[in-house]
Amino acid sequence: MHAFSKQNIKLARQYVPMIFGLRIPGFIKVHMRYARRSLVTWLVLFLAPFVIGLMSLSIISERLLEVKMSNWQLYLLTLFLIALAFFFAERNRKFRRIYVMAIPAMVVVNGLFNLVYTDGLSIGGLIKFGILAALPAWWLGRHAMGKGYRLLSDGADKNYRPGRDLYIDGQYVEAFVHLEPSAKRGHMKSMYLLGHAHEHGNGREIERITAARFYDKAGRKGYGKAHHAFKALFETFGPEEIKTFETNLGISEINELI
Repeated sequence: MHAFSKQNIKLARQYVPMIFGLRIPGFIKVHMRYARRSLVTWLVLFLAPFVIGLMSLSIISERLLEVKMSNWQLYLLTLFLIALAFFFAERNRKFRRIYVMAIPAMVVVNGLFNLVYTDGLSIGGLIKFGILAALPAWWLGRHAMGKGYRLLSDGADKNYRPGRDLYIDGQYVEAFVHLEPSAKRGHMKSMYLLGHAHEHGNGREIERITAARFYDKAGRKGYGKAHHAFKALFETFGPEEIKTFETNLGISEINELI
């Protein structure tokens, strides 16, 4: 595909605002979805790393780097880093594992830093470390690596996992009952599976253009698997298919594709 094709220009329009943090409504919508699904899990997955990261950055900047940052600078930098990590944790399985393990690790590291540089290696310091670091880290780790990991994998969408399991089992009619509403809500993995169904004829007519549109929409949300599927499919398109796909590119909404 040409570097300045309509597809690449559209991708740039999608991600440039995201990089500069301008997509605030979408950010709020995503985290409201997590909070509605499980408030405690959302607190563990996002708010806890934010608070711990804020404390850690404050200590690092003042004591190690000897740089005095304002509260707003610390707040915005921490929010950006945690939000970026959360974004990739939703979309990449390996990074998701790292993210959920990093939550308790951050508590332990912060506790060890305070133990060594503030309280000293004393009985009182060790007790304080156990109460304020070790126990919270154990609870956060247990929750993050269990329900938290699963919630990140599902994108906090209640329909995706039942639909995915039914699709894998070949029960396509039942699977689409779950996947289609999920895709209409913008769930990237459900869009990917609908694209897969149209590409391979699993419960749907083989429609390569429709499959490419589903992959394209899921890929533009940052789902790497969908992006690779779109690229592989698009490379097999003939001139007429490319022309058809690029005609009115981006006009088709999910409701029109389903």
